[in-house]
Amino acid sequence: MQLPIRTFAGVSEASGCAVSDQAQQLFIAEAELGVWKINANSESRADKTPVALVSPFGQLAPEIAALSSDSEGYIYFTSSQRQQVYRYDPLSETLQSWHLEGPELGVEAIAVGANSQEQQQAVLFADKLDSYISTQLPSAKQVPAGHAKRLQQVSASAETTPVAAFGDAADDPAIWVHPNNAQHSLILGTDKRRGLMVYGLDGQLRQQLAVGRVNNVDVRQHQGINNATHTLIAASNRSNNSISLFTVSIDGQVQQLSDIATNLTEIYGLCMYSAQSGHYVFVNDKNGTYQQYRISVQDTEVHGQPVRQFSLPSQPEGCTADDQSGQLFMGEEDAGIWFIGAEPDAGTRAQRIQQLDSHLVADVEGMEIYHRDDGTRLLVVSSQGDNSYVLYRIEGKRSEPALTRLVKFAVTADIEKGIDGVSETDGLTVTAHALPGYPQGVLVVQDGYNRMPQQPQNFKIIDWRQIDKLLP
Repeated sequence: MQLPIRTFAGVSEASGCAVSDQAQQLFIAEAELGVWKINANSESRADKTPVALVSPFGQLAPEIAALSSDSEGYIYFTSSQRQQVYRYDPLSETLQSWHLEGPELGVEAIAVGANSQEQQQAVLFADKLDSYISTQLPSAKQVPAGHAKRLQQVSASAETTPVAAFGDAADDPAIWVHPNNAQHSLILGTDKRRGLMVYGLDGQLRQQLAVGRVNNVDVRQHQGINNATHTLIAASNRSNNSISLFTVSIDGQVQQLSDIATNLTEIYGLCMYSAQSGHYVFVNDKNGTYQQYRISVQDTEVHGQPVRQFSLPSQPEGCTADDQSGQLFMGEEDAGIWFIGAEPDAGTRAQRIQQLDSHLVADVEGMEIYHRDDGTRLLVVSSQGDNSYVLYRIEGKRSEPALTRLVKFAVTADIEKGIDGVSETDGLTVTAHALPGYPQGVLVVQDGYNRMPQQPQNFKIIDWRQIDKLLP
């Protein structure tokens, strides 16, 4: 079965192509110009960058012929005029070359296989001889284990209706669990160009609220919220640098209550917190400022009062609060994960508990806590820079939590269901509540590039049981 997934611009006159599975890169040869690489992962942007160019732009000699790859992901190609053989390592980005001695061969193609630890067998097609020739090349010295390890993989069970426009539009989801019938639960998603979108668990769009350029959204369902469904929904609204507040009726209709003005200059991320001391909204500014607002609710009347302000060193966005422990976790996009107490009297000094590393790759984006039945708390974080997610166990003291990394995974395509994978996730949410078809709850993530077919961004719904199977 052939299924179009992605369309992109290549080169004007390609003389060959090859893929390195380990590096997830497509290599294309342009005979008179050189070799280019493009992200092969269908969920990534198809940015084209040069690997090596023909003189005078680079050191290669023309003409560059067909490309090939070996089992370890190295790329091989030749230049016919100088009878050069090249080997490129996509991970270290190093290029080696060898000269073929003897008469003019007009080498046009090469294939390489393992021969021994010291040498590799290369078979080349010599156009001038109209035949194949064989030669030996020094073995690649890099140990195969040094190559990039494949991520653990899950796939989406369902996806939402795409937002209306192409480009960077969808951002952050939240889940409302119906108090009487989980089948009627809702997924809320922000469209940064139009407002708040409301979807059913089947992903179908149920409602649109054109309230402005809302960026992040969160939900609290708590008996202390004094309205019919004990529900409060908050979203950061970039149209007027405010907090937009909503509730939902028992029949699943979301309605806006009011906006709470802030003095932030560029409001960005948001999350909520409910405790005995009250109900709160945390919002941040791109300059690193965080503000905490206490929200009072009486039916459709809501009021907000600022109770605390603190800051991170640089731009934050995603955050999540644990109502049970009174802990707030925050992402600093280019630095890592921070912690501060969620109560308004918890001070103004945050502590970084996880820095960027080979697993957590900038930007650090959406995050949410999954509560297992055994009391274990799992922090799911979007590692946007490499289209993946890192799952940590929250441990340590209430005032000094620590994160232990458990697993890193990606969301890949399910061809049979016709649901593409996920890339460049901004926001995400989780719930451990049993939902129809999802007895352990779900993870919902924003998809930066929606393929199969190519459409505007949307949100993907992942059965938590798939993730649970990955845990040690």
